[in-house]
Amino acid sequence: MCVICGLCCTGLLFDIAPLEEPELPLAERLRLPLIQTPVYDAFRLPCPRQDGAVCGVYATRPKVCGTYECGLLQRYTGGEVSLGEAHERVMRVREMTAALRRQVPAGARARPLWDDARAYLDMMDDGLVQPERQREIETLKASLSALRTTIRQDLDP
Repeated sequence: MCVICGLCCTGLLFDIAPLEEPELPLAERLRLPLIQTPVYDAFRLPCPRQDGAVCGVYATRPKVCGTYECGLLQRYTGGEVSLGEAHERVMRVREMTAALRRQVPAGARARPLWDDARAYLDMMDDGLVQPERQREIETLKASLSALRTTIRQDLDP
């Protein structure tokens, strides 16, 4: 079980976390942002109960939160990746995410970086894009692509 990184709670890896029906009252008590999909009930990420890199409701968290293991954690527990290497990978993703967060304004409500970036890019691309703004758009798109690639390679969700 992982209690160090918390990246799975931020919305970087997934935008929703599925719930089992008996967990709905708990999720409501925890004030998780509930949604219904055609297949299951879930809550939106980023999780509002995340406190820094740790869970603020760890003892009562939903089952999905207690059972999820990213590929990096699986490789660490399987002895394929050292703790130092795992830490370096997590830090690389965190640093890239922090750099992007400085470029992308957050929306009115908490939502994944990807959603804020999409909204920001849509706002910037007003059809009359100036050359300097076009460079900013292309740089941001490249940074988002690099982050996505790094997440796939380093965390393997």
